[in-house]
Amino acid sequence: MAGTSVIKNMPSHDLLSELRTFVSGATRSMKTNPLEFARTALSLLKTLPAARDAVLEYFCTLFDSAVDKYITDVQMMVSDSSQPGAVSYEEATITEIHNVLCSFVSLNPEAWAPIISTWSLELLGELSSRYTGMARAPMAAGLNESLQLWMSCRATRTLIDITTQCFSCLMHSDTDSCINALLDTSVAHSPNFDWVVAHVGGCFPHTVITKVLSCGLKDFSQHASAEQGAKSPKLISVVGILGHLAGSHFVDIRTALLELFKWSMEPGDVEEADQHKATVPFLFQLASVSSTLLRALTTGVLQTLDVTMLAQLGTQAPGWCEYFGSAQALEGLVVHLALGCEEGGTRILKLLLSAATLEEGVPQNVCTTARRILELLLQEVDQQLRCTLSANIALLGCIQQEVSVIQPLLLEKDNLQVLTAVRLIALIGNESPAVLIGSAAQLLQKASSEDHLVALVRLIAAGPIVNQVQNIYMVHVLEQAIRETGGPGSSAENLWKNVVMLLRWERAGAGKVLRGRPVSRAVLDNLDEVTNLLGTVSGTCAHSVATAVDLALNGAMPFPNTQLLLMLSKAVVGYFFLCLQDSDVTIRLRGARLCCRLLGRLSVHSSPTRALALREILEKSLFHSHSHLFGAKITKSPVTKTNQDTSLLHDNQRQGSSTMLAQRHSSVFHAGVIGDGPRVHNQSDALSSDIVAHNSHQLINLLKAVCTNNIGGVSLDAMTMVSLLLVELISPDVTIERDLHVRRRFDDLPLVWELMSLVATNRPTLCYCSVLLRAVTATLLAQWGSSGHHWQQSTHRAKLLYTTEKLLQLLSLGQLLPPPLSSLGDVVGKLSPHEVVQLLRDCVWNYLRDHVPSPALFGRDDLGVVWRDPSQAWPGPQYIETFRLILQTNIEQLGALYSQLFFAPT
Repeated sequence: MAGTSVIKNMPSHDLLSELRTFVSGATRSMKTNPLEFARTALSLLKTLPAARDAVLEYFCTLFDSAVDKYITDVQMMVSDSSQPGAVSYEEATITEIHNVLCSFVSLNPEAWAPIISTWSLELLGELSSRYTGMARAPMAAGLNESLQLWMSCRATRTLIDITTQCFSCLMHSDTDSCINALLDTSVAHSPNFDWVVAHVGGCFPHTVITKVLSCGLKDFSQHASAEQGAKSPKLISVVGILGHLAGSHFVDIRTALLELFKWSMEPGDVEEADQHKATVPFLFQLASVSSTLLRALTTGVLQTLDVTMLAQLGTQAPGWCEYFGSAQALEGLVVHLALGCEEGGTRILKLLLSAATLEEGVPQNVCTTARRILELLLQEVDQQLRCTLSANIALLGCIQQEVSVIQPLLLEKDNLQVLTAVRLIALIGNESPAVLIGSAAQLLQKASSEDHLVALVRLIAAGPIVNQVQNIYMVHVLEQAIRETGGPGSSAENLWKNVVMLLRWERAGAGKVLRGRPVSRAVLDNLDEVTNLLGTVSGTCAHSVATAVDLALNGAMPFPNTQLLLMLSKAVVGYFFLCLQDSDVTIRLRGARLCCRLLGRLSVHSSPTRALALREILEKSLFHSHSHLFGAKITKSPVTKTNQDTSLLHDNQRQGSSTMLAQRHSSVFHAGVIGDGPRVHNQSDALSSDIVAHNSHQLINLLKAVCTNNIGGVSLDAMTMVSLLLVELISPDVTIERDLHVRRRFDDLPLVWELMSLVATNRPTLCYCSVLLRAVTATLLAQWGSSGHHWQQSTHRAKLLYTTEKLLQLLSLGQLLPPPLSSLGDVVGKLSPHEVVQLLRDCVWNYLRDHVPSPALFGRDDLGVVWRDPSQAWPGPQYIETFRLILQTNIEQLGALYSQLFFAPT
């Protein structure tokens, strides 16, 4: 704040006396009091315009002396850590000068402010340049320390305050003169003068920044040639001032740059045409020499650009070349600036791509230029990375931080956008493989066309090679894709559809990258996750997963370990039953064949896998929810009210003559409600016989595939395993009612007959199921023996006859009954119940009891066929006599068969 001045208006004779006193004191010919002498000089400054230069020059010596003493004190403090000396006599003089000059400016700013501000700025510049090197320790630290040093000096602080006072008075009336003075001094004394610019700019940030840019643009537009434009006298000064202000007033700088750019895009007067045309080149030049201003442009101007504005800039672009020498130089500068962008990198790329793809409203020349700049940009990044693997490219780091904006370009329809995204992500992947893997994983999940998958292959091919094993990237890509899909859903379906497509390309040898089978390796290395997924998904996704596993295993890749194979076999069995439930016949057949192929390959490779697969198939087809696919009776018993007046004893007494026969059970095998007869079941909706037959056929084929050996035939050991599993699963461990339990399994699970037929076909494995056959025979004996009163019930008779014929056919097929007993199944349908009982007891039960089925009874011929020689297994008369007599009794119906079996007695 200005103090009260002691200067008063004097008559002319006193003025002359003061002038003489000033001249004597200034030339040191007379000793004077410094404070009084300063007041004399100030009086002359006010009242005698001709003496102003001399007075101001004297003040310069006074301030110079004060600064010299201050710097000397600072040096002494640095050397001996002492404090600066006491306040000198010059302090009072400087204070008086400060107060008087500020009062001059306040009372008449138009007259005094330009004079005093110019003097103070020039003096500050000279003092800064003269004494900067003397205070070495503080000055070496930077701008903040410089400010602290000079603002601690009374003399320079006074000059700064006077300058600020002048600027505040002129800022709204004569701003250009203030800023021009500041720029001129900065040019003359930079960088020592930077602390003054920083302080003044900090006091009037918006005004100083705006006017500095305006003055700089005006000067730049006047130096139109390329050489002059790059070396504009004030350009470096403008950059320095804005650079100093950026630390505290970055937002103001960004706003000022944006306003300047918008101003250039608006129509202007003819006088301003040159400045309008030079604005963008001026901004380019500023950004090229200052990373701070480049950041301000990318966070301000860049964010407002759109395709329409690019088209408008395209009309101005031809005139920019005069500032840079040629179009190639201009394009090179644009590429250089883009590479240095720490922010807005994705914005630059999207603008270039939008213009390059010839969006609506974009002229052809803008499109061509955008394509050329885009290509130059990518080539420069690639070249820098190849020359220096650890090159720090700001644009690439910026894009990496916003890679989520680039990744969707991989799924675009436009080929240029896809290829650009591929090249960029591949370049980023050189330093950050995780970005490449993540992008490829997203592309693998979301690709909807073959072009997208081609982009994926290119992305993997363009990625870095680690230890010469490029395939490892695909392993991580698939792992991340599976993890991100998170289970069943449309994304999982699309993922595995794409994996299958890649595997087929790989199998066809399409492309150099796929010849190394990276996709197959990825599937096998992630087999744990793939197996879990196969066990949880359904529908199309499950079919794709299974197909992918099949294609991956169908090659020279090493097989996974046993644990993974066991998990996979279990999942494939589950997938098989899933296929059988599909409504599409084609999908059912394709899925069943796929399971046969997969399990067959796994079983040949691993015996534990075969054992687990057989157990899983039999257990799930017989006893789990899948059993209804093969005709199992899934029933719901209704809740009935039992008649409390009926007793079990009374019901047994109703059996009639059957209870009086020798060796007959005198009690009822109850499977219903006492007093109400057999329990009535409400059978749930059953599948048609055609579907059951089809499903059973597919299951048998699957079992055959699992039992196949490495030369394509059925493994006898594997079929023996099936036989033993059937006994284990169907026959309970306890003996109480075991026969009834086994029989119930045969009745409720028609698939058991198919499985037994499969076993019987592969002799001698049926021998291991003899316990099941004897159990069924025992129940048939009991039922035929007690069927006298129910023989007229056609349903009961047909069911009993069907079971008997199936049993005899099995015994014949497995050669457990030799001729002529092997023909029993052909005659039982024409016999009475008591005749059937005799045959089952004398010919079947007794023979099986006396001749326990054993694989040792079978031999192998020259062709490798296992069979039982009939000539060595002819049964004795005690086993066939009953059969012969019954045939004679029914000679009218069975005469032809009798002649074949007993024509020539042996």
